[in-house]
Amino acid sequence: MRFSATALLAAAASLHAVNAATADQWRSRSIYQLLTDRFAPPSDTAPARTNPVPQTCDPQAGTWCGGTWLSIIDKLDYLQGMGIDAIWISPVHQNIDVHTPYNYAYHGYWVNDVTQLNARFGSEQDLETLISELHKRDMYIMVDIAINSIPTLNQNDAVSADSLSTDGSMWTDPAYFHPQCWIDFSNQTSCEVCWFGDANLPLMDVNTEHPHVISTLNSWITDFVTKYKIDGLRLDAGKHIPGEFWSGFTKAAGVFTTGEVFDGNWSFTADYQNKGFMDSVLGFPMNGAIVKAFGDQPKKNNVSDFGVAVSLALSTYKDPRVIGNFLENHDMARFRNITADPVLAYNAMVAQFLIEGIPVTYYGQEQDLSDGNHDPYNRQALWPSNYENGTTYQRIARLNLVRKNLITTGIQFDGKAYMDDDSKAIAVTPTDIAFRKGPIVFTLNNRGSPEEAGATFGIQATGWPSQTAIIDLLSCHQFITGSGGSLSISYSQPGYGGLPYVFATAADAKTLGVCGRPTPVGVLAPNATNAALPSSPMSVGLMGAAALLTASLF
Repeated sequence: MRFSATALLAAAASLHAVNAATADQWRSRSIYQLLTDRFAPPSDTAPARTNPVPQTCDPQAGTWCGGTWLSIIDKLDYLQGMGIDAIWISPVHQNIDVHTPYNYAYHGYWVNDVTQLNARFGSEQDLETLISELHKRDMYIMVDIAINSIPTLNQNDAVSADSLSTDGSMWTDPAYFHPQCWIDFSNQTSCEVCWFGDANLPLMDVNTEHPHVISTLNSWITDFVTKYKIDGLRLDAGKHIPGEFWSGFTKAAGVFTTGEVFDGNWSFTADYQNKGFMDSVLGFPMNGAIVKAFGDQPKKNNVSDFGVAVSLALSTYKDPRVIGNFLENHDMARFRNITADPVLAYNAMVAQFLIEGIPVTYYGQEQDLSDGNHDPYNRQALWPSNYENGTTYQRIARLNLVRKNLITTGIQFDGKAYMDDDSKAIAVTPTDIAFRKGPIVFTLNNRGSPEEAGATFGIQATGWPSQTAIIDLLSCHQFITGSGGSLSISYSQPGYGGLPYVFATAADAKTLGVCGRPTPVGVLAPNATNAALPSSPMSVGLMGAAALLTASLF
């Protein structure tokens, strides 16, 4: 029996729809971004595809270190232990596979043929096995898609069809590329038609206005997503391809898409979502606001600016709850390179995970990797960390647990659940800010780790009645609201300098189930309104309370 092309396409689309993950399904997820070559080493069950595998992985050497799609499977328990339920992997498609003036394509972004997989990372079966193992665990797969900037080693021959074939490109006609010009990043038209790279390694700009290019890529992405049961796509260099192309491409993909619009301008970035070019973008403007508020020399920055940024995100994006919130990535400085203070990083992570958006953790963030203020040093191998269950790993696990349980339980305050309510600043100083979002109040500051004698942050109206028992969901300590539902946080006690807090009522905390039995109010309680309360029979001395806080933080 013969079928028409239309019928076959309809059948494929129907099958595709069964496996497609939508923006609504992604908004509750927590994403972990990894570079396949650098996340997990070869093992007995994940043999190396690179030969030889270097004994040590020196990021400056710019070569393959041996990670594969199968080796990712070895560390899925590690990811789930941190509360991760989606991974974003680096591009999976064929790259230029020779030494260049900028070393090798270990990162996967020098794609020259999206119709072929990158043999350095595994086979078709290996990729299918990884995705199958993820889906068994109810984890999503997001694949980085790089369809532009085709590498060639010879600028002079870059528009020659013969040269393109030699370089392994899928595009063999010069008409499929824009004429050579180097990008002027201050001009958006130039960003969309000119070339990345330089004379040492030109990255040719694909002509995504050409009908053959459009139809080829749209047909390919439908087939690719369907074949491998892909849940989502990250669109590389989103601002360097006209938005009109992305509209058709994302529709053909049929799954959640988030784009790299590497720009700090709120309205420009938001247009890629608001005009329907893609479902989401990565939140570069918010990243800038977080770094300014909680990064290097934070006391020179006014935290109220961060409150303005949260308001801008809510008013600018059509759907702010699917914007990717990140602190670092493979192109930018690691956050702990910006600040060595773990408490500042903790405040930044609470912002990253609890304001509107999808948290995106860059591999190594959980291990406090700090070497790397730029490429290639921010792309080191993870395995020297021994995948330790350390403080930051546990803090991310706690934040994922709190966020997930807020979403799944649907508990409300004043008729609004966490996912349905907008983050509203209810108290602000130059160094402190408190937000109400559904049933929680969370506080952030950029004071840093050292305690400050007499330093407090007052919240006049939390929205809860006076004498309400509340729990900090991060430490599981219990406090009491003061007159009119007020709260005063002290930063003067040893061990309490600059900590963030996430408060919920004791009843809601019980429903959330993230704390077990809360710690009674003790002498180290940062809530100044507790000073007039009688000492609890279970209160402990100064050193004991500090130890108790450490034990119950996670």
